[in-house]
Amino acid sequence: MKLNYFVFALCISVLFSCDPVKPKDCNSCYNNNERPSTALTYQEMASMFEEYDNNQKKVLDENAGGVETISMHYTIEQLKQYIAYIERLSKEKDIPLEGIRIFSAAYPANYKDEKLQKKQTLILSPTTTIKGKKNVAYEPLYSDNGNPVAMQEFLNKFTNENTRKVSRASILPNIFARLSPPQDLESSSANRSNVYPPYHNSGNE
Repeated sequence: MKLNYFVFALCISVLFSCDPVKPKDCNSCYNNNERPSTALTYQEMASMFEEYDNNQKKVLDENAGGVETISMHYTIEQLKQYIAYIERLSKEKDIPLEGIRIFSAAYPANYKDEKLQKKQTLILSPTTTIKGKKNVAYEPLYSDNGNPVAMQEFLNKFTNENTRKVSRASILPNIFARLSPPQDLESSSANRSNVYPPYHNSGNE
């Protein structure tokens, strides 16, 4: 019986491991599972939620014309895949990946999906050190080996000239601002999360 239990436990461990075929290639496994220093207490969370509800959320609700989004959800698999993706891109370009910067954003008023128009969202971007400044959002897709380019340089190509206020901690000169913007350009940043309340103009949910 003890042997059977051991074999069963071993099988479960293998099935749920990050990559049972090539464990050395696993990008999203992490051995440190201790409580992180960034973890919060409930008293801290309660005071932070209360501050947000009494201030920022009131403005956001008014701007959204209804109930603004209060949370965004990513599955574990979505998060693991994204981390593995930017780890792979950074490794291929020989650029140290320092972390993920999370930007506040909102869908434009003329967005193709009416349910999303003017609603709050988040954008995740990989970060690295550029010219001595750490944790700068950068674009591994179009960076040369060992030479990261700030995300801002690509973002500038799509920023409205009449409202050029988009600044996401770029420390490099604006080398793209004078170029004609292309139709579109893929990025290594991510979004498309599930949200609550659902995107709508009613406060019933």
